[in-house]
Amino acid sequence: MEGGASPLNSALMSGDPDRQVDALIELIKLGDGRAVADILPLVESEDVAVRSEAARAIGYLGVTQVPIVGPVLLRMLSDTDEMVRNEAAEALCNVRYDPAVDILVNLLRADPSWLVRASVAEALGSYPGHGTATLIECVRDLDEYGAVRRYAIDSLGRTGDLTRSELSALAEEFGHDEEIGPQVRIVAYRVGDQSQLAEISREAAHMDQEDSARLLNDIEYLLRPPVPPTLSEDSAHIKSILDVVAMRWPLSSRHVKQITDMLPT
Repeated sequence: MEGGASPLNSALMSGDPDRQVDALIELIKLGDGRAVADILPLVESEDVAVRSEAARAIGYLGVTQVPIVGPVLLRMLSDTDEMVRNEAAEALCNVRYDPAVDILVNLLRADPSWLVRASVAEALGSYPGHGTATLIECVRDLDEYGAVRRYAIDSLGRTGDLTRSELSALAEEFGHDEEIGPQVRIVAYRVGDQSQLAEISREAAHMDQEDSARLLNDIEYLLRPPVPPTLSEDSAHIKSILDVVAMRWPLSSRHVKQITDMLPT
């Protein structure tokens, strides 16, 4: 972006929202953090799509510039538009800015948009030691949207703030919850509760297509570090669960094969 002469830089400064959004998308693909300086002015755009895409771009490109972009994303959490707040919360998953934690914890219960609350719940997984009680409260709120509760339980698993016994207790309490049951069991398994696989296996035989797709995503996530301590030992059992999903929902076969190929042998 040096010299301000590149086509993408010209598009950013054009004042045309469509060109600006297209340029931001291309800059994300390029992955060049030097573009952040040229992107920052767009967070003040009157166009919602430009502001939200600028926040998304900062989340991808600004991870090494936290002192600069963190305060910007923090301000964007109070934007009047839910899509901008959502992208700012998503960006704070990657741009770990500790001063944002208290705001994120408050928004998890207070933001009027369930989409924003879901992204906030996801973001809190990047801030171990913060928001644990509020995430648990969210998981236990039967009136909260399922997506928000699922991201909350996932974050509790990622932060390491709960012990295996505490996560197993949540699995015992909510394992049969229609909204979050499989996710609670997956998180408990991730920290070493091997008994959850048998329950997941039984439930996989009765899940609808949407829940089955979500289960595949959860199992794939298990293969990313830190992996469950018994993953190698349980590889055959997990493969049998995947086979059940593929048999019941043939369109998922390609995804099942991708996961199966990643399982330890």
